[in-house]
Amino acid sequence: MSDAHIDKNKQLAKLNQFDITIRGSYLSTVISIEQLISDIISYHFCPNEDKRKQFVSLILNNNRNLVFSYGIDILERILILHYADLIQQYPNLINELRKIRNYLNWLAHSILDTSEEFLAKDLTDTIRLISYGDNGETNYRELTRTEIDERLEDCISVHFMLVYIRMEVRERVLSNNI
Repeated sequence: MSDAHIDKNKQLAKLNQFDITIRGSYLSTVISIEQLISDIISYHFCPNEDKRKQFVSLILNNNRNLVFSYGIDILERILILHYADLIQQYPNLINELRKIRNYLNWLAHSILDTSEEFLAKDLTDTIRLISYGDNGETNYRELTRTEIDERLEDCISVHFMLVYIRMEVRERVLSNNI
């Protein structure tokens, strides 16, 4: 194997590792948000802990697409109908959740650009992702560690909102104050 080939393989390995770091950090953060949404929905419908666990196991976990795709819509309806004060307290929550979901979908369904043209840039803090538009057009978008860190800060903010809402819903359901 030539030195040039070895160097290219090393460069590809570093790029792939950076891709895993960037996309993996976002994915793991969003998983916790998805779980919080599931918890809020399950606490609202099932005050009994054993039944709640069954609800999560049989309905929510068996329909993982349901939880994030429709879970945000279900959460919004539950909050509007039963916890209007929490919607008022966090008026941007649902929009932020939708932004997170859309960004996750783009991130998860884009392809890492490993082209010669991109590799020639020899960037150490940037990946470029390829996605395809509705009309078949190719879209390229560079993603830096700084951008993903900003997105993660947004996720953390939403995470803390959901933790508080989960606590409130659970307490109100258990005390029958809804």
